[in-house]
Amino acid sequence: MKILQLILFLLITGIHAQNKDASNFFESHSIYWKVNNALSFIEKSNTILINEYEKSVIYALVTPMHENAFVVSLKNKLPILDKKQLKCFKINDNRFVVFVDRSEENFGETESYKKNFELKTKEVVSCDGLFKKLKENKLPKIPENVFAYAVFEGNFVYLEDLATFDALQYLEIEYDLNRSN
Repeated sequence: MKILQLILFLLITGIHAQNKDASNFFESHSIYWKVNNALSFIEKSNTILINEYEKSVIYALVTPMHENAFVVSLKNKLPILDKKQLKCFKINDNRFVVFVDRSEENFGETESYKKNFELKTKEVVSCDGLFKKLKENKLPKIPENVFAYAVFEGNFVYLEDLATFDALQYLEIEYDLNRSN
């Protein structure tokens, strides 16, 4: 009986681990929703699929620009930022979310920043595993892309700027244009 319980526990834990998304990492619904949109883009982008980037490790880099704005970009190469600022979250073996913690900077001390970018720190993992995989990655760099957002009234986030490949495919995700009525 104990062996059956252990197998069942491992199975449930494995299923739970496979279903992680940005809601496991960010307190703000608006922020994790936008990060999830960028992660969904990996599965839809013609550029990513044609060039087989989806086979490599891809991470969504979330960078606060000030207390009420942030950008999300997709990367498959080592970050050029100070590694001490990075907080890593693992979605699965090949997908990560990396948050640039700017709480030490002037705007990082504000209540807005703390509220908008509050993390579920129990989910933070060492970035070493990600960095190791990125060093092994042989695919060329993903084209430059940025999904820029402004936080409005703390609970509403809108797309402020879109400079990405396959922009129309991203807008379908962002505005849920494939939704069946």
